[in-house]
Amino acid sequence: MFKKCFYWKYNVLLKFISCLSIFKFIYPKKYKNWFIEQNRIFLKLKKNKNQSIWIHCSSLGEYEHIKAIIPHLKKINNNINITFFSNSGYMNFKDFKLINQTSYLPLDTKSNMEEFIFQINPAIVIISKNDIWPNMVTCLKTNNIPLYLVGFKLNKKKIKSWLMKKYYAIFLSKFDFIFSQDRVTAQFLNTNNINNKIIGDLRIQQVLNDSQEHSHDPKIKSFIENKKVIIYGSIENSDHRIIKNTIESRKDVKHIIVPHEINKKTIQKLKNELSSNTLLYSEIANLKNCDHNILIIDVFGLLKHLYRYSNIAYIGGGFKEGVHNTLEPAIHGNLMLFGPQHTNFEETLLFIQKGIGCSIENKLDFENKINKWIADHQSNDIIKEKIISFFKNKSDNLETILHYLK
Repeated sequence: MFKKCFYWKYNVLLKFISCLSIFKFIYPKKYKNWFIEQNRIFLKLKKNKNQSIWIHCSSLGEYEHIKAIIPHLKKINNNINITFFSNSGYMNFKDFKLINQTSYLPLDTKSNMEEFIFQINPAIVIISKNDIWPNMVTCLKTNNIPLYLVGFKLNKKKIKSWLMKKYYAIFLSKFDFIFSQDRVTAQFLNTNNINNKIIGDLRIQQVLNDSQEHSHDPKIKSFIENKKVIIYGSIENSDHRIIKNTIESRKDVKHIIVPHEINKKTIQKLKNELSSNTLLYSEIANLKNCDHNILIIDVFGLLKHLYRYSNIAYIGGGFKEGVHNTLEPAIHGNLMLFGPQHTNFEETLLFIQKGIGCSIENKLDFENKINKWIADHQSNDIIKEKIISFFKNKSDNLETILHYLK
């Protein structure tokens, strides 16, 4: 009864959303673009004559999570197709050498999914993390196409709800196998007799891979001039009040700010809030003597490579829904600061225990920690020694996953 009622309400909602697409002019630009691209999916999509491996990611974060496994998948089947739900994932994807075709995921109607599956012609389908769409999953199950979920992690609060428990029990049972991140997720799956195995967080493997790339940015090197560098990564509006005073008062330090959403509006807002001694990344031209000490990154996709230049990292999001990626600054030996909402990643707690990460409560707390850490002159090499065991112990054996996918 629950299942039939859910499908009916869900499909009615999708029809309503589809009808709203007629009024694209009422939406912000990013949603308008999404609706426009939805109407172009099947015009752009190339039908696969040979079977493919279809990987679905909600956005770039989910792609980065699963990226480490793609070179291994290519040995099984070289025809890799990737779909994204979000604009940010689809528009900013750059690893075209790894895959054959990218596409938006169509609106999750039954007819859309049946047609899309026919065109993609998948031998297997892999979903990264938690982007589970009912009609997509059901159609794949109906067509007996092997379906895997990699890096699934349940939110403890969500599974306290009877409704969410029921929802997950129905749709997770349609997967052939689930690779979960933690014991809470595995316990729920085991209770519902769903095949699974704990693999931890695949992001760690990808962060290790990225850290070994010899990526150097002459623009950044010309800006920092061998001075101490603080980077503010994935900054949201809620972080501005915390970091503003320190950025403007510590003129002896180079400050690099990377907004979580990079667009004209967020860049202009930051420029207006900070002093005139601010430079945009797009404005740097092989500077030999840079008299600016504040740099705003207005180009997408640089953040993970910038942490190699910094000594201290403030990671945004901790004063809102949750702190963003702490693994990327950690691998490069940064001391890390973040807001109180940091329990969404288990590694943040370990970093606090090891003394290389610290939760802060307000802007004064932030200023005090920054001043103390700069005065301590603690070497990045010492920090790296502290976290080396963490990455060794947490690095995942991808062969475990590949064993099930072959």
